[in-house]
Amino acid sequence: MSIDLVKIKTALISVSDKSLLDELSNTLHSFGVEIISSGGTGRHLKGLGIPYTPIQEVTGNPEAFNGRMKTISFQVSSALLFRRDSSEDIAEAKHLGINAIDLVVCNLYPFLEVVKKNGDDEELIENIDVGGPTMIRAAAKNFKAVTVCTNPEGYDGLIEVLKKHNGHVDYQTRKDFALFAFEYTANYDLLIANALQKRWGSQKVTIGLDPSNATKLRYGENPHQMAWCYQNPTRQGLASVTPIQGKELSYNNLLDADSAMRCVFDLHNLTTDKFRSAVTIIKHANPCGAAISTDSLSALEMAWSGDPISSFGSIICFNTPVEEDVANWLQGRFVEVVIAPRFSAKALAIFTKKKNLRVIEIDLITQNFDDHMLRAISGGWVVQTEDLGLDVELKSATKNTFETHHNELAQFGIMVTKHLRSNAIAIVKSSEQGLYLIGAGMGNPNRIVSLKQAVEKAKENGHESLTDTVLISDAFFPFKDNIELAHSFGINCIVQPGGSIKDAEVIRACDEYNMKMVFTGRRHFRH
Repeated sequence: MSIDLVKIKTALISVSDKSLLDELSNTLHSFGVEIISSGGTGRHLKGLGIPYTPIQEVTGNPEAFNGRMKTISFQVSSALLFRRDSSEDIAEAKHLGINAIDLVVCNLYPFLEVVKKNGDDEELIENIDVGGPTMIRAAAKNFKAVTVCTNPEGYDGLIEVLKKHNGHVDYQTRKDFALFAFEYTANYDLLIANALQKRWGSQKVTIGLDPSNATKLRYGENPHQMAWCYQNPTRQGLASVTPIQGKELSYNNLLDADSAMRCVFDLHNLTTDKFRSAVTIIKHANPCGAAISTDSLSALEMAWSGDPISSFGSIICFNTPVEEDVANWLQGRFVEVVIAPRFSAKALAIFTKKKNLRVIEIDLITQNFDDHMLRAISGGWVVQTEDLGLDVELKSATKNTFETHHNELAQFGIMVTKHLRSNAIAIVKSSEQGLYLIGAGMGNPNRIVSLKQAVEKAKENGHESLTDTVLISDAFFPFKDNIELAHSFGINCIVQPGGSIKDAEVIRACDEYNMKMVFTGRRHFRH
């Protein structure tokens, strides 16, 4: 037997997706290939006028249990697995009456489609294929002699090879198809595990990425790094969206856009009939601007005022439609990406003048951000659930109590701060137009540095007096030095999780300066 070219004499075809099968089956028939088939696939071949051998003539057993048993058998698996370059295997196959199968064309029950339509447990279980993966893996394992094709989109390539080599398949094609087959069955098992884990309330998640759902990006965080974007086949979201215009999205664009969407999603939950528009401006995964106001333009102006310098080259996300006024306002200002649930025709016409600007239309409010967050570490991965929900507790810890009218501003500040990198400090303010971020400090090794950074940014943006602001910390203050520093800058209202062994000392410092402080009881680190 040639290790390179293998003649296809017998093929087993058993497919759930019967599209594009006519040309392949006709090609096999033209080369004199005996086709073995089962159930619905056999009936489809008969309708095409293609002769076939029913699977039960090979297995010696009828199809049973309403189709649950068809291809699983000693005869079929042996026909795929025995080694053609082993005289011992060949002799044993002859003794057992096993005839070689050289090609398997198989794709699996539509489990993913049932998941997408939220079928019940019974329908889901019935769409777990058992015989198909057995055949596919057996054929792929014995790729030295057997060809396996699992994707109708691969039929054209297989037909081309068969015609090029007069009914034979070369070694590299068999090897390539085998790798794809292993990826295909691995992803199928992953879909089953993840769907049932979620449905049956498991706290675990099975980690795996389907390469068939991967898009290669220009590069990673830096030009010398490679990068891909993998889509979750069960969910629509940023990973599967195509920009209306502009350059392709980069690795950094996608991370920043995701950060922007998550932050706006949280802020949307705080909007009211009066202040219905939320805007977040993201730079390097941190909000450098955020606001809630009466309309998109007003919210954008307020968010931009929080850090006009950092907003250069940023990603902006809206929870409400973008109209002509917003597009006009952004003329002359460089931003990388604009995201909104809808763009008016006039807005899009204006944006076309910025050829490199990516414009993404996606309904943020229907997005499901309840994902497992995955990061690689040396030797493995760490996985966690997303930090979701509002802080329901705002408990006054000081003698000077927090006024109720500050609660809305405090909640806004908490939602912005939780999207800043730790250690995070945010200073927020309210006006007749809405709520907005005026200064932020983040990503520093200690909270004092972040506090100074936030105050410096607020003053840089024209807010000399901070007496009417609220300061938010993503974690507790470990010492009273933060309180003393905040007081020196004129800050009177503080929101923090509490929970430090130094809480009493921090509270006493606030009382000494007649400051107001509330505890939320929840930390929001984001590393």
